[in-house]
Amino acid sequence: MSDASGVLKFPLAVSCFAAERVLGLMPMSDSAAVRAARKSLYQAGESAKKDFSTNTMMFGAFQFGDKAQSALAALASDAMGMKMLAPSYMRDAAANFAQGAADAYDALTTEHARSLLKHQFQNTGDVIGFVNHVDAPTELSADGTYPLEDRVADCYSRGDYPALWLVEGLGERYAHAHLAADPDLQNLFTRGAGAALPEKTQLMMHAGAGITFAKHEIDGLTPWSEPADVQAALSRFLRLCLRNSIPGYEGAAFESLGLVTRTWYPQLVTTINDNLLAVDPNAAEFFWHGAGRAMYFSPMYMLPGLSPWDAAEQEPPNDTARLNARAGVAWAFTIVNIRQPGIAEQFLRLKAGRVRNNGGYTNGVYSTLIMAGDMVPGHQYVKEFCAFRPDAAEKSLVNAWDKQIGRDVQQRTDEYRAALKTHHRLGEVFRHHALPQFVGELEL
Repeated sequence: MSDASGVLKFPLAVSCFAAERVLGLMPMSDSAAVRAARKSLYQAGESAKKDFSTNTMMFGAFQFGDKAQSALAALASDAMGMKMLAPSYMRDAAANFAQGAADAYDALTTEHARSLLKHQFQNTGDVIGFVNHVDAPTELSADGTYPLEDRVADCYSRGDYPALWLVEGLGERYAHAHLAADPDLQNLFTRGAGAALPEKTQLMMHAGAGITFAKHEIDGLTPWSEPADVQAALSRFLRLCLRNSIPGYEGAAFESLGLVTRTWYPQLVTTINDNLLAVDPNAAEFFWHGAGRAMYFSPMYMLPGLSPWDAAEQEPPNDTARLNARAGVAWAFTIVNIRQPGIAEQFLRLKAGRVRNNGGYTNGVYSTLIMAGDMVPGHQYVKEFCAFRPDAAEKSLVNAWDKQIGRDVQQRTDEYRAALKTHHRLGEVFRHHALPQFVGELEL
């Protein structure tokens, strides 16, 4: 679709979702008539949104407006339910506002901070562009073939930093082309051209394929879908991942369900989580890791004062989901900004207290370095990140870096990667583990 079409559909999507939320606040909102109207508005909004979903600026503006609508609806619901009268309500609201204001101040107060923020904007925009606009077809050629070898070579010719994101985008398009030709798709990466791919491509090719599988199965769902229908869609998604993945890589495909849902279908997050727990609780861990990755890539969280780290604390329903969301945010934060290790340094300088005891940050850092080093052996920026040391004059910063990341990053990353590959568990870098313990148990 053209940008002009997206511009025309933007107000329609915003209006449909706004009206749907207003209906949800009305008396008798659970009646069949109101539910049917809300469902129709939701579907109309989703259809309109597809016309601008790959336009970063427009989609970011939509996310911001949609989040604001959701917050206003929640505020109105709390007011009608008298929750606002509770002392803790105003206290928590004030604390959240103060935290956002402090984050905005930290991001803008010095020239150094502003420079790092500018790099973060650029890095995130670059990555979204790589994934969304990779030069690869979404259909098979007339003779049923796909130019996979040529497209892989092109991805790697672009340099160490773009390669893994371009490969993820290629995986999405490769899977889309084959799934369109065969809805009963099997053996995408275990036979034929997919199986002949260089081993280094497989992690992010599987992640990209998972994006296609997730979109294919959940696109027709709504927040009012019957549990049996949701669980059937999730079972089909899991089967697509399992029967097309190389054993040990399926976790990369599973994780994309969370990335897709949190990015493009945020009102389905609770529905998907609740039903996924009934279908496969282990897959729910990958789901929340992918949701955390989506939180980081959300354009609205590029604004100072709005934080994916806070979203990872507030949105997940339990401690396991929260650990995985934290790890997913850290996973994306680290690899997206790996060209400037000073961004990670600045984060620990200002926010070390937020990740001191939660486990997710360290896992996210190591897991993404394992992934990147496998995707691009000898990755220039992985080596530079592993060798980076913070300003020695700031002892508290050095201590935070040593605690959360460490001084032997390269050695441990290489050891973890070798063990995971030996035991065919490399896809586990797409969910949270205490890696020293997990790898140690594999080696027993």
